[in-house]
Amino acid sequence: MPNADRRLRIHGALIAAVLIGGLSLSAAQQPRPAAATLKATIRMSIAKIDAAPLREGQKPSPFGNFGPLLTQLLTPEGPVDIQYVIAGDQTRADVQGRIATLPKGSIVIQKMGDETIRVANPGNQTWYEIPANQNLGVLLGTPDVTIEPTGEKATIAGQRAERFRFTQQLRIPLPEGTALPQDFPQDLELSGDLWSTDAFAGAGYAGVFKTLQAFAAIPGVEALTAGGRFPLRIALRSSIMPGYEIRSEVTQIGPVTADSGLFDIPRGYQKVQAPVGGGL
Repeated sequence: MPNADRRLRIHGALIAAVLIGGLSLSAAQQPRPAAATLKATIRMSIAKIDAAPLREGQKPSPFGNFGPLLTQLLTPEGPVDIQYVIAGDQTRADVQGRIATLPKGSIVIQKMGDETIRVANPGNQTWYEIPANQNLGVLLGTPDVTIEPTGEKATIAGQRAERFRFTQQLRIPLPEGTALPQDFPQDLELSGDLWSTDAFAGAGYAGVFKTLQAFAAIPGVEALTAGGRFPLRIALRSSIMPGYEIRSEVTQIGPVTADSGLFDIPRGYQKVQAPVGGGL
């Protein structure tokens, strides 16, 4: 495999994990339907931005072409809305567009503590399982995180939100025996902006941040949401993707009553082998 393709596949797997798990949510364990059930619609996109100017003596990044390539790989048809329903220890995500290798309309179901995550495809009425530990949050562990408030406030999805700036540095996980080009970075630098609210900081939502971390939202998100704050908008930039940023924004959020059947694979769906790479 050419070096550029190999780099793209490796980094694409990381960013896909960020996007798919981007804002996967959960609440504290309780009977279904739960009083703390939430419904949230989150829009995922990759946007072109002005790249930071090079410092004196600094060379252009060898990964400067990853941004447009990843845009085609991960959001080939543009921004994607993902509708989440969170009830107790159950999470369901309805992917309303194409994202990574998931077909439009895919359903991702997770129960906290289960060893697998289920992915259903209504298009052909099939479903498969992937290991729950095949996600960025588990692989990367705890990154070094710095966060600072800006004092800026806004209303997002009807909720009062406060803006924070953050930076992270983490080690890129590699399968045993993987050989990379010499110029491929072993550390990943992330930075960005986080808008969060304390509107959902009650005990009923205390478990949300466990899923945000475990299901690969943004590594270190528990640090980013210290004090129980709930993320409503995130802009994530990477040293390996100059001139582009990953965006996620809650467009609708609020409590609902959820039928427990939402968290089951629909009747009549046939179980199949997971695609290569787990489908994410």
